[in-house]
Amino acid sequence: MSINKREYKIYKVSIENIESVISLRLPLLKELGEIKSHEEELIIVKSTREYLEKALVNKEFKSYVAEINGEVVSIGIMVIFRRPPYLENLQGIEAYILNMYTVHEHRGNGLGRRILENITEESKLNGAKRIWLHASEDGKYLYEKM
Repeated sequence: MSINKREYKIYKVSIENIESVISLRLPLLKELGEIKSHEEELIIVKSTREYLEKALVNKEFKSYVAEINGEVVSIGIMVIFRRPPYLENLQGIEAYILNMYTVHEHRGNGLGRRILENITEESKLNGAKRIWLHASEDGKYLYEKM
């Protein structure tokens, strides 16, 4: 299912979009085998909502999503944090990318790349001198290309 790139709307997540983040994070965690029961899902939803309410306000959580026809179908998350300074990074600001995920039916349309481009630009705007991530087998190709 190839869709014209212009039909997708990519935007930065705000406090009003918390449910969109949760709605895509759940299938990702299930796909990775990190949620195995309905009880675990309820715990993750509650904890994620509480985390996002604080982290978005503190500007330590940045996320971009892709939407088409009102449905959020792809996401990428970045957490900004500060570690002790080192010579290459005297401010100690770093970014960790996680939870890159696209709904199966929308894969292959370049959404991961477009979201990752937005996230890396955002990391620069936040003064991050180092960006890091742990890639899944599915994601390695994209990250190595970029």
